[in-house]
Amino acid sequence: MTSEAVRVGYDAAAAQEKWQRFWEADGTFSPVDDDSLERRYMLDMFPYPSGDLHMGHAEAFVMGDVVSRYWRLRGYDVMHPIGWDSFGLPAENAAIARNAHPAEWTYANIDTQARSFKRYGLSFDWSRRLHTSDPEYYRWTQWLFLR
Repeated sequence: MTSEAVRVGYDAAAAQEKWQRFWEADGTFSPVDDDSLERRYMLDMFPYPSGDLHMGHAEAFVMGDVVSRYWRLRGYDVMHPIGWDSFGLPAENAAIARNAHPAEWTYANIDTQARSFKRYGLSFDWSRRLHTSDPEYYRWTQWLFLR
């Protein structure tokens, strides 16, 4: 390594910000969705929003990211959404234990995890973000159950 490279260094935070801004502005990870390319769909498990992410999340989500990127590089139109398993008694009980409203507790954790996922640099299509605690989502699971 040259002394110039050592002196200048590498600003990882600046590189991260630069590429995340580019990916968002460019729509790099959003599918084209115009039938011009063969399609692929990658769906990771939805994390439970019980707090911030940990190394287990990194391990669990990296493989879906690798496959999505591989398919994209092979010329496929890839949809790789992100969502949160945020509905039900576990969320309610966690909020009650912290003397918080379940919606406030859950959505605050979702926001925290979303920021962390963005720092991971995963290839999610953030325009297709969903939460199982949103009425627009669970109304269909309830409808299906009633059918």
